[in-house]
Amino acid sequence: MRKSDKKIEREIIRELTQVCEEAKLDHEGFIWLTHEVDYQRFPQSLMVTLVFNEQVDEVVMLSEFGQLIPIVQAALEPIIGGMLPAKQIEARREHTLQ
Repeated sequence: MRKSDKKIEREIIRELTQVCEEAKLDHEGFIWLTHEVDYQRFPQSLMVTLVFNEQVDEVVMLSEFGQLIPIVQAALEPIIGGMLPAKQIEARREHTLQ
């Protein structure tokens, strides 16, 4: 990873951490987020995953996910120099072992 990639990675982590902490308080069922990126193909390879509690109703999860997409996009826009396409943001449920 180049020095410039490390700087971008730190900025992404900082912004997504802020989004995560606020979303845990304001969005029902949301529990954490993560991202993956291949800096050889940045920003087209950037993928953000929003993780929701498995007990949250699917309708609620999709509603909360829809509200979080523009928040994630706005947080990352200054870093990537444009709007992250919504198709690069996904929602998943956290499955716990019983």
